[in-house]
Amino acid sequence: MDIRMSDQKRIDAIQATSDGRLEKGRCREVLGVTVRQVNRLIGKLRSSGIAGLIHGNRGRSSPRQIPEKIRDKILGLVQGRYADINDTHLMEILLREEGITIGRETLRHLLRGHGIGPKRKRRSPKFRTRRERKEAFGCMIQIDASRHDWLEGRGPMLTLVGGKDDATGFVWARFEEAETSWAYLHLVQDVATTHGLPMSLYSDRHGIFHVRKEPTIVEQFQNTAPLTQFGRAMQALGIQLIKAWSAQAKGRIERHWGFSQDRLVVELRLAGAQTIEDANQVLALFLKEHNQRYTVPPQHRDPMFRKPPHLHTLQRILCLKETRTVAKDNTISFEGIILQIPHVKGLRSLAQRKVMVLQLRDGSIEIQYAAKIVAKFNKDAIARLAVQNRKENSQLKRAA
Repeated sequence: MDIRMSDQKRIDAIQATSDGRLEKGRCREVLGVTVRQVNRLIGKLRSSGIAGLIHGNRGRSSPRQIPEKIRDKILGLVQGRYADINDTHLMEILLREEGITIGRETLRHLLRGHGIGPKRKRRSPKFRTRRERKEAFGCMIQIDASRHDWLEGRGPMLTLVGGKDDATGFVWARFEEAETSWAYLHLVQDVATTHGLPMSLYSDRHGIFHVRKEPTIVEQFQNTAPLTQFGRAMQALGIQLIKAWSAQAKGRIERHWGFSQDRLVVELRLAGAQTIEDANQVLALFLKEHNQRYTVPPQHRDPMFRKPPHLHTLQRILCLKETRTVAKDNTISFEGIILQIPHVKGLRSLAQRKVMVLQLRDGSIEIQYAAKIVAKFNKDAIARLAVQNRKENSQLKRAA
């Protein structure tokens, strides 16, 4: 008969009470049970002996125990296809992909009991003060990018560029080849066309967002600050660009990168994604589920997004703009290529005049003079000229 220390305490107390050496009230206190339960135990001792005091479930398997076949299958999957996945995500994947229902704590005990440690070790938190969420959807979006081996060697290194609404946690994101001005301009256009123009963007001090040099003397006299291409576009759209002075200040988007590097990498692996196109398809499904599950209601129900301008106008704001001086032969030099401006009706010549060069999202280029388009080059023409006039570090945009 298997008698444990806890059983021995019960046996000694009940025997002493049965023999009259211990009062029932005192036995109740020692065992932490009611007097009625003490009487039951005394009855079991007298009818069945010491064996009657051992719990009836001793030695029996729990009806909720995981079947050995299922347990072995889970361990095999964790050591193979589902390796390096956090416990909660693994629980969800087992239910979705394998039809196996298991609780998180049960799964955790199973994995730790077989020497499979957690994916990430916990670090002691530092003391920080809390910044409350904004009041409404669209008040402020935290923007950032995460360069990571998202495809785990199956394809190129990619950068996940995204924004997270401060009030609700709603996320917009897209995979890009690198963290560039174009990547963030694409992101803002996605936000504008799906929800509208936010009141503000919260970014780090990257040179894409903020000019690091001091204003020139002319700018100081004009009381203007130098702007990056992205800053100029946001100013034109009336979107305030707020500078964060630490990664912790924009902690919501930073935590989302940790969440994505933990879970999105697994989803990309399971889908077999190998290209940026594959990755963006998986990302669209991932974000749809994420925004349904993890967004929170804002304090104020009415969103703060503003109506964006017409798409044609929006695309000519969310682009790269540079000024050039027209040569005597009515050409301009731009990123190593020569662009010929045709004759403009009403003007004898544009020579020595300043024009604005717009690089659009699709890779085409427009030349404007006095807000009027005087020349237009489609993406194919630009591609041909770029091949003929190769220049290192060219900023010519590839066709989207």
